[in-house]
Amino acid sequence: MKMRKTYRRDEQGALHYREAWRHKTLFVTHEGKVGTKGREKVRGVKGPTWPNNPTASEQMDAFLEQAAADGYRELADDELGWVALQLWTEPNDPLEDWVLSDGAEQLNDLVGRLGLGHYDGYDIGGTPPAETGLEGTRINLFCRVVDCKLGVRALRAFGREHELTQRTMIASREPGGEQEYTLAWTPTKKIKDFTF
Repeated sequence: MKMRKTYRRDEQGALHYREAWRHKTLFVTHEGKVGTKGREKVRGVKGPTWPNNPTASEQMDAFLEQAAADGYRELADDELGWVALQLWTEPNDPLEDWVLSDGAEQLNDLVGRLGLGHYDGYDIGGTPPAETGLEGTRINLFCRVVDCKLGVRALRAFGREHELTQRTMIASREPGGEQEYTLAWTPTKKIKDFTF
């Protein structure tokens, strides 16, 4: 059973999320204001431990029905933006392996926990900008997000938490059409553009 994510705007224009998924024998719901950790509720699904509880499918149907009644809806792909965290490495840099395994997983956890979206993959190639003085490669980590500004903020927090800020820059691409990525943050004013 895949995670289902729904969103709605309140009267002040703030975006809220409400999502649900099955985790083993549990049905989990998570809701809050986009950009915050929100709150999580867990309920067992029908089985030997909880024979009187609804099945996961029944709980998901009820979740989606209540979400719709409360004004939440799932967003189409063209309503989502993108944020990209570009990391610059040195030759034979062990950071590269961490970023593509544990780092990517932690990034996905962060944007998910904040109701922003999810990590959507990476690409590798090219050398870091000359202004960095690094001679390794560029690694781009991509996230689909419901709010690019908050997505950039989350990627900056991720960079600070893992002491990557001097080796990264962040770009965003707003929803709709084939927008170009624009530079959203860099550790130096010498870098003016985002390139893959």
